[in-house]
Amino acid sequence: MKVKDILLGAHTSISGGLYKAIEEGEQIGCTAIQIFTKSSRSWFTSKLTLKEIEKFKETQKKSNIKIIVAHTSYLINLGSPNKDTEKKSINSLQQELTRCELLNIPYLVLHPGAHLKSGEELCLKKIAENLDLILKESTGKTMILLENTAGQGTNIGYKFEHLKQIRDMAKEKNKLGVCLDTCHVFSSGYDISSPEGYEKVITEFKKIIGLKNLKVIHLNDSKTELNSKKDRHENIGKGKIPLKIFNLIMNDKRLFKIPKILETPVNNFLEYKPELDLLKSMVK
Repeated sequence: MKVKDILLGAHTSISGGLYKAIEEGEQIGCTAIQIFTKSSRSWFTSKLTLKEIEKFKETQKKSNIKIIVAHTSYLINLGSPNKDTEKKSINSLQQELTRCELLNIPYLVLHPGAHLKSGEELCLKKIAENLDLILKESTGKTMILLENTAGQGTNIGYKFEHLKQIRDMAKEKNKLGVCLDTCHVFSSGYDISSPEGYEKVITEFKKIIGLKNLKVIHLNDSKTELNSKKDRHENIGKGKIPLKIFNLIMNDKRLFKIPKILETPVNNFLEYKPELDLLKSMVK
């Protein structure tokens, strides 16, 4: 296992141009990055220009960034009982998927949605139906990745079974994968605080979802306790998840080829570097 072969990085900023995120990642030694392809707080944006697309692809080609992952806007809720929100979510996700396809981004990470007291089962069904609606029209290779959640509020996806249900109900499941967030896993009640607990959770994931469907890992420590149901990311080694667990993840051969992305709290992208160096130093 060579450190240079590990797909490791952080969420970088597109401020000043999409290609800037690649330059930031390169500066801190990333081999993988995650970006928003537009503002995370807006529903829609203008179409990408040919110049933007070419500059992005050219910058990646010249860099050490082997894989780029995108994350959707936080506004999207495919399971919303509000018809207007549901319609906007479908159209917004369609636009984001098109942007990823134009930029050759293979994965688009999505928070599945929230039922807003309309009930989990109905919400899961609605999410699967809306994903089918979007993916049926998609001609590119970009895969949508359902991210497990911390279980905050009425969010869906805090159980592995939720992600499995959505994939099982969807007809376009070959275009649906999973992104696993370590903070969310812990906060939602999966005890990964010991090597035995970690192994148990990985085994459970493998049995319910299958490791072949795990495409991206978000490496985040948790500010809050096990089963807190709170989505509060913390820097690696400074939260409630023991450092030895991140060591296990970095050396788990089953997860070696999966891109690992930091989304820890930083004021400036350069602050990711000590964390990335720490994670790289763990690799045996």
